[in-house]
Formats: sequence, C-alpha cells, structure tokens
Amino acid sequence: MFGGGTDHPKWFNKNTGSVVSFSIDKYSYITLRELPPFFSHKFRVAYSKVETTDSAEQILHPAVRKAFIKYVSGLKMELHHHGDLPAQSGIGSSSAFAVGLIKSLYAINGKDIDGYALADEAIIFEQKDLSENVGSQDQIACAIGGINHIEFTPTNRWQINKINLGSEYIKDFESRIVLIYSGIPRFSSDISMGLLDRLEMKSQLMNRTKDLANEFNKLLVTEGDLSLVSEMLKESWSIKKGLNPFSITPELDNFYQSALLKGAKAGKILGAGGGGFFLFWVDPENRASFIKKMAPQVYVPISISFEGSTRIL
Repeated sequence: MFGGGTDHPKWFNKNTGSVVSFSIDKYSYITLRELPPFFSHKFRVAYSKVETTDSAEQILHPAVRKAFIKYVSGLKMELHHHGDLPAQSGIGSSSAFAVGLIKSLYAINGKDIDGYALADEAIIFEQKDLSENVGSQDQIACAIGGINHIEFTPTNRWQINKINLGSEYIKDFESRIVLIYSGIPRFSSDISMGLLDRLEMKSQLMNRTKDLANEFNKLLVTEGDLSLVSEMLKESWSIKKGLNPFSITPELDNFYQSALLKGAKAGKILGAGGGGFFLFWVDPENRASFIKKMAPQVYVPISISFEGSTRIL
C-alpha cells in the first residue's frame, strides 16, 4: 500500500525503509517431484512452455535453472507451475514463484524452512543469484502472509511487525479495495532502473514515501478512519510520478484519471509500475457501480491472506 521503493537495498543500505503491505488470496502453485528412473530426460519443467533437458544448465527458465543448480544435486526433477495471476504485472508473482520454488526444493530434500528464513533465501535468490533489480518486500509478504509493517535498515536487515486487526475492520478495509488489470505487461527490473537512477537526488520524495507508510501503519494499528487513506494514496501517486519517469506513463495516467471519474476515490499502480495491476480505493457503497463501469477491464476479487507460503501434501 505504502512505502514501495524504500525496500530496495540501494536505498535502505544507506538510509532506512518502511513498507506496509498485505498478502492476497491469489497463489503461485508449484508441483515438484523426483522423476522415476525410467524417463530418458533428467529434468522436465512445465509452465507457459514445456522443457525437457539432460542437465539443469540447459533449462531456459532462469529462476528454475538457477534454483535447481543451487538447491538440487544428483536428483532428476519434474516441476509444474500454475499461477492465479499473470507474470510481469506488479502483483508480486515473480517473488511468489521464487518463494514457492525454494520451499518446494527444501521439501524435496526432506527439509523444512520457516517463513522468515524463506523470505531471506528468496531475497538473496532474486537479488543476487538472478541479479534482478527488485526490492525486498514481496518476498517477505509471500513467505509470511498477513498485513505487515516491514522496516528495512542498512546491511540488508529487516524487521516485520504484524498488524492484527479485528474482523469487522478487515471487512471494511477489503470492501474499499478493487484490483483491476490494466492489460499492459512490463518487466519490473527494467522499470525499477528509472527509480534507482540518481537515487541520491530523490531523498526528499523517498523519505516522504517512508513517512506515508509509517502514517498508514499508525492508522491501521489504531483501527482509524479508513476514509483518510484516499488522500494518502493521492499524495503517493504524485510522489511515484516524481520518483520514476517510467513508472506512470501517460497511458497509465489516463487510465487512473478515468477510474476517478468512474467513482474511485484514489488508487495506485502496483509494484514498479509501467503497467500491470491497479489497486483502487473506493467507498463501499460505490463499489459495485465502480466495478461495472470499469468493464471490460478485468476485475479480480481479492481478500487478505494470512497463511503465507504453504506446503500442500
């Protein structure tokens, strides 16, 4: 919701970061098994493509290739992936995949890993092993779940403060969020380069982004007036435009302005921006009307999920 960008190590290793986020009930499903010995190939990977190879190094999918090399030794593997939401959409699907992949590979080796260690592993995997220009919040949200205030400090340290809300307040919160797909794909790592360029010149905006996350955290923990969030989101939208010229294109700005005319109070482009999903903030009584007016854009019903990455047997 707030604080995006301050979770990138290029920022918080010299400053501090603060993010408030929540996980949703949309999932990355990974099925993993050791191949029986009678198959001629050693690896089979099924996603939007199907690959069969004799070595992990031959796998084209970069995350699977790196993970198999790093975590699996001497095993013949088969992996299938199904996702509820599309990749390259700002919704954290790449981190969800990384988290699930690592947890699955631990399981295939007869090991378990708790959510906190899993988040750390996924952060290292995406930022170091895959050399992606990504932040550190999505991995934590996917691994641990729930509504969280996450603080980042220098030397890659982070602390999570779980936000526990009453059931009626959660219902009120969920009644105000509407997830809409813009239909515009993009690569988060590429978009993030616009944020990271001359980052030291953007400290005032970055610090204000962090302040908004802290203010939102205070509002939630006191179960304050949720109608105040719209003004915070409007300010956040303006800040994001100033931080990264690639984040909010004229096409996306037109999409946002159109949504305001159709009844949204405010909104945000998720992730690095450049396309993908919008999260709009609406008055509960106008929710149904707004969703209808946004057609034919894809509306995705969501609820907050508290379970984190889970092994299903």
